[in-house]
Amino acid sequence: MLARDVSDSVTVGGQRRTVLAVVLDVDTGLMVQALPGTSVETVLARVLKAALVSPAAPATKAVPERLVAPAELLQAVRAAAAGLNKLADTDLVEGDGLHDAEEMVDGLVGHMEGRAQPDEPPTVQDWQLLYDELAAYTTAAPWKRWTDSDWFPARLDLDGETTELDCLVLGNAGVQHGFNAVPDADNLLRAAKASANRNRFVDLEGALIVHLDPWRETHGVAADKARRYGWRSDARLVPNVLTVRGHQAADFSRNDARLLILALHGLLEQDARPRIAADANRMLTGQIAFDDGTVGRYEVGRP
Repeated sequence: MLARDVSDSVTVGGQRRTVLAVVLDVDTGLMVQALPGTSVETVLARVLKAALVSPAAPATKAVPERLVAPAELLQAVRAAAAGLNKLADTDLVEGDGLHDAEEMVDGLVGHMEGRAQPDEPPTVQDWQLLYDELAAYTTAAPWKRWTDSDWFPARLDLDGETTELDCLVLGNAGVQHGFNAVPDADNLLRAAKASANRNRFVDLEGALIVHLDPWRETHGVAADKARRYGWRSDARLVPNVLTVRGHQAADFSRNDARLLILALHGLLEQDARPRIAADANRMLTGQIAFDDGTVGRYEVGRP
C-alpha cells in the first residue's frame, strides 16, 4: 500500500490537496485499486475497502494474508485495516525499498498528467543507472565548455538495433540547463522556431529530453523520483526526463532510458578529453552492461 501527495501534478474537483492511494498485489504486480482523496488517513481507508469489495480487473476479490506499507504509512494503514472485519487476521509488515511499486505509481500519475505510457518501462536498476549518469553529467557541467550549437553525433547499438542521435548540451547561456538527444538536429531547430499554435512535438518524435532545474522548480513525479534515487537535497539542479512518442509527451520506456545512459556516458567521455588534440574528431567507443545481461554499445563524436 502506498499513498503520495500529488497536488503538484493532479487536481481533482478543485480541491486544494490531492493524495493518491494505491493497493498493489505483490505476487502479480497488478494494481488492485487506486483512489484520490484529500488526506492520507481518509484515502487509505477508502482504497483498502475498495480493494476488498471492488478490485479493478483483472484482479479478483481476495483477503490478503498480509499488508505491506512503508514505515511512514504503517500507523495510517493499521487504522484503516482496523475498521474492516475481513482484515482481522491480516498481518501488517513494514516494506523496505518499495521502488517497483513506486514506479507503478509514477506511471499512474504520468497517465493522469496526460503523458503516454510505455509498454515496457525502465526497471529500478535502469533508473538507478540513469540517475548515476545524470549526476555525473551535472557534476561535470559540460555546458561550461560547449554551446547550444555544438552537436555531438552518437551511434548507439542496443538489442540488435542501431539508433543514431544528435546530442546537444544545454546551459551555456545560463537560461535552461539540460541535454537533448534527437534523431535529427534540424528537427529540434524547427521545433524551437515553431509557431505557438503548432504542436512542437511533431518535430521531436523519438527525442530524449533532459531538463535540469532548481528544486523549487521541480515538482511532482520528477521530484519524487529524484529523491528516491538519491539526488542530493542541496543540489543546485534536478533532472526531469521525457520523450516524444506518437507526437505527444511520453514517459520513458526501458529502451529510452538505456539509450540515454549510453549517450550521456559517451558524451562525458568526449567532454573529458582535451579540447585541442590531434585526434579531436575521433569517435569514442565503449559499452555498458545492463542488469538483464544486455550489452549496449556507443560511438560518440564531438563537434
